[in-house]
Amino acid sequence: MKRIMVLLGVALLLTACGIEESGGAKGENSLVIEPADLSEREQMIVNQMGVDYQTFYTLDGEVKEGEVLETSIDVYENGEGRSVISSVSNPDDNEFNQSLHSFQLLMEEKEAFLTLGEPSGYARGTEFFPDDLGSFSFVSLEDKVTMKKGEPVYLAYLVGTSQNELSTEVNENKTALPKTVQEAEYAVVFKLEIKNEQ
Repeated sequence: MKRIMVLLGVALLLTACGIEESGGAKGENSLVIEPADLSEREQMIVNQMGVDYQTFYTLDGEVKEGEVLETSIDVYENGEGRSVISSVSNPDDNEFNQSLHSFQLLMEEKEAFLTLGEPSGYARGTEFFPDDLGSFSFVSLEDKVTMKKGEPVYLAYLVGTSQNELSTEVNENKTALPKTVQEAEYAVVFKLEIKNEQ
């Protein structure tokens, strides 16, 4: 009987360790960001919205209790950055389950309308362009990215210039502000970051 109790105790201990380990992996608190795979019908709807630049992506994973996902749009002019709009997501049970999110930019002659979309709604802002911008280049998410707390992810960006030529390079390290943005006359940057809830 003693031997059975010892074996039962060892089995319970191993089970508890296994649960703790799997909980530890969740405790690392990472989210997987992937470009959304829109159906043909969804793509037709997007095309009819008349938006100049957009990124649709899905989020999968969870954040810890007391933490949120902040999405923001920042503008950089000659290396100086400022926030234009931000939105905070905190889903039920702190879990994102392939939820669809988006960033959209509609350009008019002198201004742009910026939108952050998520399953529960959207946030919108307006940005006035410098008068002399003539050329633009847009870089967007193409591959899966895993984000962790303390590492912002620069998901997409629009770079503008008053010059006749404009070249941009794909940002391989999504957790670092792209060099193209740092050196740009003007750039609109879409960013994701896990933060403590305030």
